[in-house]
Amino acid sequence: MARKPSWGTPNRSERYPPLRQRWGYLQPSAVAGAALALLLLGSYLVGERGALSPGSLTSGHASIEAKCEQCHTIRQGASNVRCQRCHDPASAGRLTAGAHVLSGSGDARKAAAAPDVVCARCHVEHRGLRTSLSAVRDVQCARCHFGKLTAHPEFAVLRASTKEAPGLNFGHQKHIEEVMKKQGLTLSAQSCAACHAKSGRDLEPVSFDRHCLGCHAKQGSLGSVDPVPLSEVVDLEALRAREVPGAGLLKPEEFELNRGKIARHSVGHRDPWILFNLDKLRAESDPEAFAGERARLEARIATLERRLAACMPLASLDRTGLEQRAAALEREKQGAAQRLAALPNAGDANAGAARLREIEAGMRAVGDAGSAEEVSKLAQAAVAPDAAPGPLPAGEFGARRQELLSLLEAVEAADATLKPRTEDLRRRIVALVPGDDTAALLGRVRDQRQAALARVRDEQKLRAQGVSPPREALLEGERRELERALDAARSRLASLASVTSVTPLGPEGRQRRRETAVILAAACTKCHVLSAGALAPVRAARPVLVRARFVHEPHLLQADCGRCHQGIEASKASKDLNFRGISSCRECHKPFQARQDCRECHLFHPKAVP
Repeated sequence: MARKPSWGTPNRSERYPPLRQRWGYLQPSAVAGAALALLLLGSYLVGERGALSPGSLTSGHASIEAKCEQCHTIRQGASNVRCQRCHDPASAGRLTAGAHVLSGSGDARKAAAAPDVVCARCHVEHRGLRTSLSAVRDVQCARCHFGKLTAHPEFAVLRASTKEAPGLNFGHQKHIEEVMKKQGLTLSAQSCAACHAKSGRDLEPVSFDRHCLGCHAKQGSLGSVDPVPLSEVVDLEALRAREVPGAGLLKPEEFELNRGKIARHSVGHRDPWILFNLDKLRAESDPEAFAGERARLEARIATLERRLAACMPLASLDRTGLEQRAAALEREKQGAAQRLAALPNAGDANAGAARLREIEAGMRAVGDAGSAEEVSKLAQAAVAPDAAPGPLPAGEFGARRQELLSLLEAVEAADATLKPRTEDLRRRIVALVPGDDTAALLGRVRDQRQAALARVRDEQKLRAQGVSPPREALLEGERRELERALDAARSRLASLASVTSVTPLGPEGRQRRRETAVILAAACTKCHVLSAGALAPVRAARPVLVRARFVHEPHLLQADCGRCHQGIEASKASKDLNFRGISSCRECHKPFQARQDCRECHLFHPKAVP
């Protein structure tokens, strides 16, 4: 009897399940993928975009959690222009890697060659609400710099043995001894606080009215002025006739007229009579330097006004305003490109002279052939050092430039309608640097305009998509700084402009004016530096470590002033740098004590200040 074949034997092969076809799962997978894509697209369109996000945004960006287009662009990911849209709304360019290099080196050519760095490389998002975007790890800084505080080099200002120039005749020794004698103190934070008062987390700048007046003024007077020839200065009536600010506060009984000379019994701080006459005497004894200062102020005012106008954030512009801004930037970019293409040897070391040739052509255009000839003489100063003929020495270059600015001022005085043209020429002359490469400069201008234009184009694209503009509050600090600097420059220019009807003098007359200025400023030079008939600007509150940030409060909690400022009680000159340097920092900034990460003292992005 034959065995009955069991189920599944070869003679029953028709009962095997059918084999899967090669692409059998393709269609179901495609259907499932399409359904998922439609689901994600639908959630995106209705504003539910959490499913597309790799993580929550930081608390500062929480308001744009579901607005991916605020940061991301198609095929580029997190775009720098989108970061700048909110954090650099005036298009100052301070958030770029080039701005960081320029702040650290002061070399515009090196900054222009700096590679572009994506913001998201250091500021990583989608790591949670409590994450700090500013908490950049030191490893990012170590890509270009040293990695640890122990390897930190000595401060550059100490390595170079640089002397400060605060514009004052001042010595700590005498002042500290006087304070300790009056208050019965030893050298400590208390004795220093007599002049260096605490303000917030730091020390407020020293002010004459708050810190110096009590000791240096006797019954409100800082001293007197010996008799000077009345023919060389103006008296009180003439000062008031010119409507000089502060002249109305002066008292006639302070002045004494006798035998053609005038004297003062009492002199106040920032005395308008002395300051005006010092400007007048300087204009007569050194008219080139006086005109040069006026020209530099006018160029600075024009530059600050331009920056203030450009400070208008894109958020405050409507679509018409954006189109106008884009058209203006396009014109400036094309103009720089045309000037660059017109250079005879673009990129050559001798191309610096071409910039002066442009100025020469402008001078001839306004009808001043004499000034154009002076520009031709100055042109060799812009030639690179290894070219022939060689550049002028720095002193001679400055003198030639002052002569040129003086001539340009005369052109403007003769025909006021030429002011827009002369302002442009003045800015170019003031910006001249010996050995400057015109091709490189124009290339930087072109690239800057292109970057600003890209910002405007991106803003126009977002507006077309219905994306609202960002807030403008981030610009207030920069605008205030610009307005403060502009007011100071305008005030100084107004003071110089009040000096009119200056009499041309020969060498002997100029020497007499310089001697009169020394007598006139005798009370001032007890503290101030008089150089070439002008009082040097006071810069006592200027930070010495310009590329670092430092506040005194946490340091004063740990030690007194003498720990870091050793030997200051013996300092007799204001130019002394009375601090120990990086060694004093390393005493506390080390593991298990004070923080020693890079961002504790340094900022990558420079502040946008004038």
